[in-house]
Amino acid sequence: MSLGTKLRELRHEKKLSQTQVAVELDVSQTAYGKWESDQTKPGIDNLLKISEFYGTDIYDLLDSKEGNHNFNNTYDNSNVNNAVETVNYYISDKLVEQYEARLREKDEQIALLKSLLEKK
Repeated sequence: MSLGTKLRELRHEKKLSQTQVAVELDVSQTAYGKWESDQTKPGIDNLLKISEFYGTDIYDLLDSKEGNHNFNNTYDNSNVNNAVETVNYYISDKLVEQYEARLREKDEQIALLKSLLEKK
């Protein structure tokens, strides 16, 4: 079962609209709708919010095979590698967003300082 299908089922169980859930998660309804339709995937921070909101384990949201929970000490390396790649992908995107935000802030600060210097 896809993540989008799971999100839709969880929302229907709570009898909520996409807009209501989006407000609770502090995201746009469009973004949440895209998650439910599997057009995009939420970042790790939003996955954590979703799991808390619905009271479900994050691993249950991400697990694509029914009943595929590996809580013992043996690991399937392919699943671990896939999980690591997924986390790295989302972390990389988040870091890029953070750096872009910092660069915008610096550009704004530089513009402000230049305008103050020009007034002198």
